[in-house]
Amino acid sequence: MTTFKIDTATRGGKAWFNRWIIQRMALFGLFGWLGVTLSSIWWFFPWQWSTLFSGGRFAYAFWWSVPLAVVGGYLAVYAQLKLQGRSEHQEAEQAAAANAKTPEEEAIERAEYLAARRAGFTGLEIGTSTGELLERRGHKGGLPSGTPVVLSPEDCAKNIIAFGGIGSGKTSRFINPLMLQLMEQNAGALILDIKTDFQREVAAITAHVGREYKTVGDGGMTLNLLRGTTPELAASFLKSCFLAQGTGDSQIWADLATEHCRNCLTLIKLTGSDYSLAGLYDIAVDDKARKALIEQAEAAFDDMSDRDQRLQMAVSRYFTTWDGYDDRQKSSVMVNVNSVLTPFSHPDLVDAFSTGSEQGEADLTELINDGAVFLVNLPQTKFGKEGARYAYLLIKLRFFNMMRERRTRDDWNQTRPVAFVCDEYQSIVDSVSDTDFWDKSRSSKTIGIVSMQGVASLTQALNGNHKAAEAILQNFRQRVVFRTEDEATLRHVQHLLGQIDVVLTSSGESYSESVSWTGLGMGGRQPTQSQSISESENASMTRQDLFSANDMRALSADYCLLIGNIGDRAADEVLQVAPLYIN
Repeated sequence: MTTFKIDTATRGGKAWFNRWIIQRMALFGLFGWLGVTLSSIWWFFPWQWSTLFSGGRFAYAFWWSVPLAVVGGYLAVYAQLKLQGRSEHQEAEQAAAANAKTPEEEAIERAEYLAARRAGFTGLEIGTSTGELLERRGHKGGLPSGTPVVLSPEDCAKNIIAFGGIGSGKTSRFINPLMLQLMEQNAGALILDIKTDFQREVAAITAHVGREYKTVGDGGMTLNLLRGTTPELAASFLKSCFLAQGTGDSQIWADLATEHCRNCLTLIKLTGSDYSLAGLYDIAVDDKARKALIEQAEAAFDDMSDRDQRLQMAVSRYFTTWDGYDDRQKSSVMVNVNSVLTPFSHPDLVDAFSTGSEQGEADLTELINDGAVFLVNLPQTKFGKEGARYAYLLIKLRFFNMMRERRTRDDWNQTRPVAFVCDEYQSIVDSVSDTDFWDKSRSSKTIGIVSMQGVASLTQALNGNHKAAEAILQNFRQRVVFRTEDEATLRHVQHLLGQIDVVLTSSGESYSESVSWTGLGMGGRQPTQSQSISESENASMTRQDLFSANDMRALSADYCLLIGNIGDRAADEVLQVAPLYIN
């Protein structure tokens, strides 16, 4: 539908309006004259009903000219606009036909667009500012309405976290749009599918932008989580798993279990045995297998290097001490070891994380050097809840270590950003590695994109360690909050945004009327009446939360709260976000 607007504010618009009104007046006069002419002709015919007009010939002509002029003028204008609209529609169709592209041309244009996007990394767009905090509440950290909120590569490296209740839109309005932008650009991505329902989205997004992804885990490639690590580093990975169990005096037994695994791994390394989680499980829990490996190492002692001989002697001393532990101590240590390693003796987990598969073995350095996309898929129904959890946790630790190593490896790409994407991140968080890695991840070009239901779920995953939760959150400088009822998240938001001064104005009005009687003379008593009206207005200042729990409840699925940092300034605003659904 064509919309017509009359502009008289400019010189050109005023001249057009003058021409337009002159044309209409001319049409009105033309049809008015026609009406007068026809009525004059009819005047000379002896029609009886013409005598009803007592004003004579001119009145008769006037009353005939008015309806003819109005109706005729309207029909003329309508016909002109109709013809003009049809002409514009035809011109638009002709222009569209002239500019229409063939499917081949569209494919070439899209390929050129994607090639230009893949040439570099320009950042990620979160949403569009509504101006609520800046323009309506006077928050200095707010953003003007209509402003697209785009994080530069440096801002992305400050890490992004999203909070929101179940069904609040975290996946469709946060994870999916950011995933699409990552896939369009020159970035690698490690995606941990904790809920095991994200493979369809990853497949659709990568296919849409012409990229491929590799699956690790169920039906995918093998990833030997210990390959290329030292026994000390591998044991530190396992310690995070031991601590994640969160039993009473877990720190003591976690340390002992870590030491036991470190010596078992050293023994495996010295003898050239199966250096994997499955191989570690066999040696750590089976006394006969371990003693046989010790005897094998002792037999090869003379052929070892000086360093390996010293390692062998240290391992022998440890296992001599181990044999001296009482059964209760051994049992407490083995409870930790079994709880973490037993799932990796399952044939499916052995295929996924120890021995090779038909799909080959995954090389995580492709994330850095080739911009590869890896999806880790471990269904809990197949691998068990704890097995999947520890596998995800170990993959996370392996990724962290690789990104730390990046700056020391001149043969690795040093410019390509690598994203770590994880929904339900509280499932694999730990107080050791997460507090140690994310505060240094920026220099390694790592972009953390994680989500969880709320601050309370993070604290609970850390066994109630509020300080560790705060330390982790400090390293996620871009915080996106969807509607949530989590009290801990609400307190976190209010603590960061603070309060503002609000002026409250109250007004009042009073009315009074009185009558008094005076005099006792011949005239009798005389009334005296009085009235009074008073008005008052008071103003007071109070403090209120910049963003309250009621504001949070008012957020629909298409809106979220950003508490972020763009460049060298704070950026806090309510954003409008568009969903990205995968059919």
